[in-house]
Formats: sequence, structure tokens, C-alpha cells
Amino acid sequence: MVDIRDIARLAGVSTATVSKVLNNYSEVSDATKARILKIVEEVGYIPNSSARALSTKRTWLIGIVYSEHLDIGLEHNYFSGVLEAFKREAEGLGYDVVFISGRDIGYLKRCQVRNVDGVFVVTADLMDTGLTELFDSDIKCVTTDVLYKSIPLVYSDNVQGSLHAIRHLVELGHRRIAHIAGPLTSIAGQERLKGYRNGLKEAGIEIDETLIIEAPEYDSKSGYSCMKTLLDMPNPPTAVFVMCDLTAMGVMHAINEKGLKVGDDISVIGFDDIELASHTHPALTTVKQDRKAIGKTLAQILHKRINNEKIERKTLIETKLIVRETTKPFE
Repeated sequence: MVDIRDIARLAGVSTATVSKVLNNYSEVSDATKARILKIVEEVGYIPNSSARALSTKRTWLIGIVYSEHLDIGLEHNYFSGVLEAFKREAEGLGYDVVFISGRDIGYLKRCQVRNVDGVFVVTADLMDTGLTELFDSDIKCVTTDVLYKSIPLVYSDNVQGSLHAIRHLVELGHRRIAHIAGPLTSIAGQERLKGYRNGLKEAGIEIDETLIIEAPEYDSKSGYSCMKTLLDMPNPPTAVFVMCDLTAMGVMHAINEKGLKVGDDISVIGFDDIELASHTHPALTTVKQDRKAIGKTLAQILHKRINNEKIERKTLIETKLIVRETTKPFE
């Protein structure tokens, strides 16, 4: 039985290149694509996951799961970017990707019914017992959002990224710096708060706990509500470090509504560098996450887990501070 490896050998390319051609990716040259498709036609190859499963005792299916308890959704700019990169890399490795819902029979049972080789848990809430049941099963999992037992984790260096943000504000002369934190049930929320605290301690600034507000969700509505609370203080902050860009946009709305100017009156820093960040007015200073690197690395690590290869328990991806117009010197 001819499989993708035979096609790759005959064409003199990698299996990833063959998979990209079969999945109609544009990054393969026309000449290579034509050569591969000619071989596929000549040998009568049909990319059939059932046939591959018989020969390899694998389904070549990877499940995508996200916790419905968090109400984040896969349309969130950060997660959608990670997911797209994961999907492209997984398909390049020869897998098909399916979405798994736990609403009817639960995540684990659904994964068993689909007989997936592995699962990428995009967002996780450990209060969701359906997810912990999946994590504790024999199914190979990876995630980017929560630290749980021996499940491999790939995510941004949140502490270092947050530290860069606070250093930037301190260099601009700010001392009364607030933090709108993400839900502290998430590793991102916990570590960005840690980076904020570390930055203030490094600068010798006493931490004012009243300037730390935990937002209930990663959305603009939460940012708007939290910023209104900060603005109603007798001595409001001169700068705000916000846990994500979407929430920062709600923060900017609240500042403008108060008759103040973002940047001139109150500096704002987000986290993510979603596409909209450079198009806000003024353009948002933020900490950039490398979503493509995170998604690609997750797919590679899951592939290694499925093949019982040695992997790192935790992989940190570097962040970068992108300075735009929402941060200015405090005078």
C-alpha cells in the first residue's frame, strides 16, 4: 500500500512537503508541486486516513479542545493565531485536525469515539472536571494555557514580557502604575501579575494592592469596567499595564469617556500585539506574543509525544515590547 512516505521518497522531498501539496498550501514551488502531483497520479495514491490507520495502527487525527467554561472562544485573536499555526504544522506532519466538543458526552468520551492520536487543549480551566479527566487519561495532550501535572506546556514568557512593560513605564517616569490582571485561574493571569510585581520591586516602588484589579474575562467589557474603578479613585494611576490587548481597548474607551487622553494623561500597555493594536487611535503599546512559534512548537511536541519521543515539560517562547503611541513620559 502506497503512503505519504513513498510519495516523498519518489519525489525526493520531505513528507511535510507532500502533505502541504495535498493540503493545497501555496508555500511550495509550482515545479515541486507539479512533480509531486504527477507521482500521486501515477501510483494511484489516495490520502485515506482509514488506510493509514490499518498500516500504522494510528488514525492520524489530532483533536482540538477548548474549555467552554472560560467563554473565550476560538475567535479570540491570540488563540486563533496559535490555532492556525498549530493546524498548518500538524497538517504538514501528515495529520488531519478535528474539533472536539464536550457538550454532549464529555471531552474524553468524544476523543475516544473519534479515536484521535493526540489532543491540543487550546484553553483550559481546571475547574472543568471534563478537561482534567481528559488530561488524566492515556490520550496524549499538550496545552498552552495551564500547568497540570506532566502535560507539556508551550507558552509565552509572561513574566519577562510583563517585566519589560513595567520597566518601560518606569523609564518614562511613571510611579503610580496599575495592573488589570487576567483571571488568576489561568497561568497567563498569574505570571503577568508576577512580572508586574517584580518590575515594581526592581524599581523600588512600593506595591499598592488597590491598583491591582482582577478582570473576570479577557474582553474589552472587563477592561472598561476595571478602568472606570481605577479612574474613580481619589488618586488615579498615571499608567496601566493591561493583561491583554482586547481588554486594553476597553481601558482606552473608559479613559476617553472620562475626557482624558490616552498617552498624554494616562499611559496604557497591552499584551498580545493582535492586529488591531496598531490600528487603534492612538496606536497601542503592547507586549508581542509569537503566536506562530507557539502553535508550531505545540504541534511538533504533540507529534513527538505521539511517537513516544523525549520532550521538554515546559517550553517558553520569547516576547517583545512593541512601543507605539499609548505610552508617554509622565510630567
